[in-house]
Amino acid sequence: MKKVLLTGAAGFIGYHTALRLFSEGFEVVGVDNLNDYYDVSLKLWRLEELKKRENFAFYKLDIENYRELEKIFAENEFESVINLAARAGVPYS
Repeated sequence: MKKVLLTGAAGFIGYHTALRLFSEGFEVVGVDNLNDYYDVSLKLWRLEELKKRENFAFYKLDIENYRELEKIFAENEFESVINLAARAGVPYS
């Protein structure tokens, strides 16, 4: 099974991207820092829905944490990376 690293996995676009990847037969490793720029309960709901899948793993991590991100790469062989991590709102990005 092909494995994809998906950053921003608990966001709206990340969540729907994960669903699409599942439908295409991918294993998804999601990363998200679950910041509180908007309602975290919505992100947590999406995350719980994704965790129901056998082919999903999750790391609560800010991608700015290079050492922890490096560990994820060392533990996995990714076919590709989809980077959807972002700060909501232009001034924060």
